[in-house]
Amino acid sequence: MHSHRLIAPDRIDVHSFEQPFSCFEFVDRDFAGTPSIHRIFSLARSHEAKTLTIEQISPAGLIADENAEILAYHPDFRPGKLFRLAFWKPEFSRAEEAGSCRDTDLVSYAILKEDFSPSGKVKGWHVFEAVVRKYDHRHNCVPHQPTYTVGVNGREFAIPGILYCQQNTLNKVCAHVALRSVLCRHLPDGDIAYRRINELARNLDPPAFNLKHGLTVMQIRAVLDGFGIAYRDIDYAESSRTSPDIRKTHLYQKFVYSGVESGAGALLGFRLTGPGITGSPKHIIPFHGHTFNKDTWVPDADISYFNVGAGVGYIPSESWTSSFLGHDDNFGANFCVPRLYIQPDQAEYVVELLNNGYAYSGVQAEAMALPVIYSMYPHLQQSGNPWVGRLAEYAHPHVQKVVLRAVAVTKARYLDHLENESDWEGKTEHKDLLAPLRQLLPDNLWCVELSIPQLFPANERKLGEVVLDGSRSIGSPKGIDFSLFCLARLPGMYLLIKTAGKNGQVFYSVPSQIESHVPVIES
Repeated sequence: MHSHRLIAPDRIDVHSFEQPFSCFEFVDRDFAGTPSIHRIFSLARSHEAKTLTIEQISPAGLIADENAEILAYHPDFRPGKLFRLAFWKPEFSRAEEAGSCRDTDLVSYAILKEDFSPSGKVKGWHVFEAVVRKYDHRHNCVPHQPTYTVGVNGREFAIPGILYCQQNTLNKVCAHVALRSVLCRHLPDGDIAYRRINELARNLDPPAFNLKHGLTVMQIRAVLDGFGIAYRDIDYAESSRTSPDIRKTHLYQKFVYSGVESGAGALLGFRLTGPGITGSPKHIIPFHGHTFNKDTWVPDADISYFNVGAGVGYIPSESWTSSFLGHDDNFGANFCVPRLYIQPDQAEYVVELLNNGYAYSGVQAEAMALPVIYSMYPHLQQSGNPWVGRLAEYAHPHVQKVVLRAVAVTKARYLDHLENESDWEGKTEHKDLLAPLRQLLPDNLWCVELSIPQLFPANERKLGEVVLDGSRSIGSPKGIDFSLFCLARLPGMYLLIKTAGKNGQVFYSVPSQIESHVPVIES
């Protein structure tokens, strides 16, 4: 599965990446000016790489498998050159000097593949795969990055990042490479063969399988189901026939955000528009992270100016997201896509992937947490804790400015968070509480964090959380299924349900030593 990254090179060349080396001249000359390859070089330049190693390699593993599959589709296919590039922070001039580099010295790697097929109308280069480190900025958030191991001159190096890959239109189109990018983070083997994606898509309906037309929604679902991946998706084109306003009532941004914030990833399919468009062409891209802008105007303005009296209920933490981080196989890796750039009426299909063991979406978790807050409103008013009082003010029906952020965490991670967090005054949780919580809580949790404006964006801190069982399906189609409620933690108290019935829920409280705000759970 990974031998194409580790195979020993047939030859290796070393180039200085410093001035006067020209990325444009090099890519134009050696790789036909391919935009996605230009992007790889530009990202390496942004990371201040000083050395480039280029290894010529033979097909192995997934690349050999791809060549065999393409040959079955196109008997005139022949593979061209195959290179493995690595970009380095240190400066060196001899191949053996790469052996003294550390993992952290590796900025990125890319495997570039040249294909020829007259029948497939293909002659040129594409990026079979690449991994580029994310920018070292605390507001550039990419949760749960996998680590890839790549060989350079006989030595193995580890690099974290999200796999980027590009279509060739011979055995893979945009949906294939988007699926590979997001699924690599979920599968035990850490990668997938395009042959397997095609088998799962073809088995659904062999007559409907046509690579020239891409993958249908049903075929994408068949691939996700075939790999045992949990997800929530919306086919806007199909759903709008019975629910014309679904693009407005179920905004794709919320599902993308929930998928990337939980570290599971997301896919967005959209319709191409413009005067030069004929037919109904579509494209799909994967997302894996987001940026955070603590100074954005949107959260306050949305409720105060543009949704006055709409009863929105809360401010989602997504409101502080400026851009989603994703790949576009046509252009390259690690792009910022403004959160509101793709218009809702262009969205055709969205997929929020779920972490293993989760039965419902983070969007649904937030929706269920909201009535919990209002159910425990009397406790908020009566607590006497000033921070709980502030939370009550923002939760008032005429205000509705509580900030909610749904995070998928295991029980072990949540308990570790409780054990190691300290509030603004330095107080920590009583250790004796952790043992009963360990018995009470299920393994997979939606932790819906509660905060208020100014506190959340300025300090990235919260007042507590509503904890839900993420592993069981939602039983109630409307409102909250209170059987999924585990607990709510607020400054000075934990709230648990004593009784639940037609007249509402009765909570009982357990004292907490944490009496003010604490840091949010890191992505």
